[in-house]
Amino acid sequence: MQMKSESQINIPNHSPQTVLQQPQRLSMLASLAIVGQVFLLASAWLLPVVSEYSLVSDNISEMVLGRYGFVQTIAFVIAGLGTLALAYAIRKLTRGTWGSATGSLLVAVYGVGAILSAIFPTDRIDSQADTLSLSTIGMIHVIVALISFLCIIVGMFVLTRTFALKAQWRSLMIWSGLCASGALALFFVQSEGPWVGIMQRLFVLMASAWMILVAIRVRSLAASGERDIPS
Repeated sequence: MQMKSESQINIPNHSPQTVLQQPQRLSMLASLAIVGQVFLLASAWLLPVVSEYSLVSDNISEMVLGRYGFVQTIAFVIAGLGTLALAYAIRKLTRGTWGSATGSLLVAVYGVGAILSAIFPTDRIDSQADTLSLSTIGMIHVIVALISFLCIIVGMFVLTRTFALKAQWRSLMIWSGLCASGALALFFVQSEGPWVGIMQRLFVLMASAWMILVAIRVRSLAASGERDIPS
């Protein structure tokens, strides 16, 4: 039998630096997600204090039209980029498990929706009648918001099942399910009424809390190097 020489054998060349780069990258992406969600929550809950819009009765998107509206626009962009980063990290850490690709994609759509909300701002809505006379940009904003809200709800439920199948994620399953259920309930109670602002903020709070919890788990797994442990 002819033996292959060492030069003929393909041996993967993974330097220590290459091995370390992946966990470090995932940790950085998770940190971006946390910063983005904290920024979004801060702008959504605090801007009404200095704006002409109300915390209780006005949508988060309407903060863009008010005083310091640029802060809300920046918050949408940063939160969107952070959500896309988190979706990528989730996919990398759950690849090969049921729901990994679908759940990650749905989370990514929510991130894209946040960025598009900054590009296509809402119209001013002071009454129910205003929702029937939206501009083209305003209509795009409404459609994007609806699709992205539905996607994050379904994505949270799908990934809750995914987490249940992964040993490293299993302890997060209950919290993930609670956030998903809370977001679903709040989605249905939203309406263009006197409480729309607070209901929408609570919905976003559920989604953001879910993403922050998941991002913290990503950072933990990246730090411990456990991402390749079989479930």
